Amino acid sequence: MVKKKMKNKYLLLLVLILISSCSAREEPVVYDMQGYIEDVRIDSEGTFVNILVNGKSESTSGPLMTDYGWAKITEETKIFLNGEEVEFYPFQPDSNVNVFVKYAGAIMESYPVQGTAKIVFINDN
Repeated sequence: MVKKKMKNKYLLLLVLILISSCSAREEPVVYDMQGYIEDVRIDSEGTFVNILVNGKSESTSGPLMTDYGWAKITEETKIFLNGEEVEFYPFQPDSNVNVFVKYAGAIMESYPVQGTAKIVFINDN
């Protein structure tokens, strides 16, 4: 009887560990916009403020929220270069560099759209 109770406790513990490890996985990031940097607006101190991403000619595998928009870069924006997080990226117009943007919060429904970037993923390979 004691062995059966111990088996049940171990089985329950194993099930709980499996459930918690499955639920701890992060969901993949779904980007709102994909394209290339068409324009950059810089403030008077030389800090990058906004990037204009043009994705009108891009073919994508999934639906995107927009194909053309401004993304404000802040200190909270996470920037990834070829999969590695970087502190700084020298944004400049370049139609050969693929950029993905995930917006944070509300987006102005203008055209091009305008919003603050939560994540910017740059692929320049």
